[in-house]
Amino acid sequence: MFSPTRRPKRIYQMTHGVLNLPRNPLLDWTFGHSLISCHVEHHLFPFLSDNMCLKVKPVVSKYLTEKKLPYQEDTYLSRLHLFFSKYQELMVFAPPITELVGVQ
Repeated sequence: MFSPTRRPKRIYQMTHGVLNLPRNPLLDWTFGHSLISCHVEHHLFPFLSDNMCLKVKPVVSKYLTEKKLPYQEDTYLSRLHLFFSKYQELMVFAPPITELVGVQ
């Protein structure tokens, strides 16, 4: 997480904190492309439609790669493995959400 007083530019925040998962017809239909397969693009351009997110995806990927910024993609199986391998850290020992968002 970034410090509230010393945040990097938005593009650094979005590329380091978001990832895309592979397309899945059921999830695309249910949630749209923006939440699953174009999550990076959605955070960089929140007002783009789902179809436009799909169209700009290759351009965004190329741009971020050229600028040596992360363009994070992963598989569902890998994310599930990560969740179970870090379950204690993510779910048991995690601080209350109010501590993360500053609400007391």
